[in-house]
Amino acid sequence: MSLLIVVASLLTACERGRFNDDLTKVYGLPDKSSEYHDLIKRAPESLSQDELYSRVLTLWETPYRELKLPTSNGTTHIIVSGPADGETLVLLHGMNADSTMWYPNVKALSASHRVYAIDDILGPGKSKPNHDTDSLEFVISWYFEVFDALKLEKINLVGASQGGWIATNLALAKPEKINKLILLSPAQTLTWLDPSVDIISNLIYAFNPQREGLRNNLATLSSNVDGIQQMYIDQFFRTISTADTSPLLMDMQPFNDEQLSTLTMPVLFLAGDNDLFNGQDSVDRAIKIIPCIQAEIIQGSGHFISVDQAKVVNRKIEDFVATKQNLKMSECKNTI
Repeated sequence: MSLLIVVASLLTACERGRFNDDLTKVYGLPDKSSEYHDLIKRAPESLSQDELYSRVLTLWETPYRELKLPTSNGTTHIIVSGPADGETLVLLHGMNADSTMWYPNVKALSASHRVYAIDDILGPGKSKPNHDTDSLEFVISWYFEVFDALKLEKINLVGASQGGWIATNLALAKPEKINKLILLSPAQTLTWLDPSVDIISNLIYAFNPQREGLRNNLATLSSNVDGIQQMYIDQFFRTISTADTSPLLMDMQPFNDEQLSTLTMPVLFLAGDNDLFNGQDSVDRAIKIIPCIQAEIIQGSGHFISVDQAKVVNRKIEDFVATKQNLKMSECKNTI
């Protein structure tokens, strides 16, 4: 019995240490995880968008705190997890998504990293702008204001889909702030979106999303729809049914050779073998132009690469971040 008490005390102390930093003390929201579990009992149709978001956090499977960070452009919602002294890992979600999309990844990534999952201020999550805007310059300025408020100096930045395109813009704007850049099936970043039956089907569905067509829609994005948690599917359907189109959509286009060649930090680029936005041509272009690149196709994955092959993606992110820092440019492609 005494051993159990000691173990329980150590675990409690460890838990307190995770969220005992000044930022969490100042900006941390009350722990409502028990209330979020109560939402599981309710029908999704009866829940608000924020409640559906909170319900998905019951899938987090690792201790976390939600932060509400004020900025000059509005409030920023951040989910923080992992040891307070762990190396920083910042996660940027995709379009028609929010930070809850990282539920299959956060437990593994938080084991040794301090993870900050940030809701995009122009997206459907819990971040809220305080004025109307639709410019890329606004988004870039806002992200760096958030990074400064979090006191993040050298960031390991992970972006999925549209989040990968935004992450690339951030790396181009202030490369000195980015330690490593990780792109998970980034949309419209390396190559243009090729017309296909799945693309046409996806566009048609976006104009009139219906619950009975949801599985077919998800099948254009995921190679393993059955592997997606139902609570996340419920939230995803609400988002695509009610959220406005991303104001950055018309700005999204592949970066030119000159831009990509200036990404001198180590870059990891992963795409699925059944990916709407990327294929071997994206990988080939990345390897040809980006100086310090590791790029590959992940088998058994669609565009939702961080869900379809979560274990593989988690391991590759962890291994990539763990590789030695400060590589000489001449060593990059032979080392990472």
